[in-house]
Amino acid sequence: MNAKKSLSLVIAILVVLPIVFSGCKRGPEDPFLSFRSRKARVCGTWTVTNFKSEVVRKENNINKKTVTTIEGDSWKQVITIVGTDSTRTLTGKITKEPNQEEGSYIFYFDSNGKATMTYKYEFDEDLSSEDDDVSTIRQTKVTEEMTGTWNFLAGVDEYANKERLAFVIEDKKTTTYEYELITSDDDEGGVSLPRLIGTNVVNDRYANGEMCTVYAIIELRNKEMKLRQNINTFYLRNDNGTGESYQDNGYEELILKPRQK
Repeated sequence: MNAKKSLSLVIAILVVLPIVFSGCKRGPEDPFLSFRSRKARVCGTWTVTNFKSEVVRKENNINKKTVTTIEGDSWKQVITIVGTDSTRTLTGKITKEPNQEEGSYIFYFDSNGKATMTYKYEFDEDLSSEDDDVSTIRQTKVTEEMTGTWNFLAGVDEYANKERLAFVIEDKKTTTYEYELITSDDDEGGVSLPRLIGTNVVNDRYANGEMCTVYAIIELRNKEMKLRQNINTFYLRNDNGTGESYQDNGYEELILKPRQK
């Protein structure tokens, strides 16, 4: 290779390298070098494998702290009235669909900017008393579904360009089923089927940009994505002289893996 060709190759490399590296590291745990764009790494179907949130809700001068954790298929929620011994612990699981090995906590981002989220979980709560001769279990099954659009946000303050992901929610539906399972000491090992005692369906539709969840991208790799959302919201509703208001403060963190086919 002559000197002229060598010089041309060096110049070409110097021109390409800034372009390659400019699309690599954004989040603090991102890979230093990736030949896939950030958009290409986000697009696809993801399963949430780990989740933790800590949120304190202030309502009527009472602070209620809710800690929710997910590890694999296990789901747990601990609710505490701050400053008291009042604690309520709920344990459950992420629901699996028939013939599916992974739980139903799923995000989907497509290359055209469409996004969906499906979150299905269930938990049991023992309502029995020590003095009762029957066992009463309350079983709750919840499905949350959201559809909308997604995009990266530009750099601002401490955030670099494409370091945050915005999920603009257009439709949200939450369906809750409550069952009651009562067994008596006289059942002699018989099986009691859960009895449906309540159904609640809430549908919300938002104008474009009215409802948006913003995640900071801590890590974005081909095989893993870590997101964090800081929560600081205030809700106020006034209806014919009666109203409801509360304030939420906290965070949530998610680890997502590509969903297996």
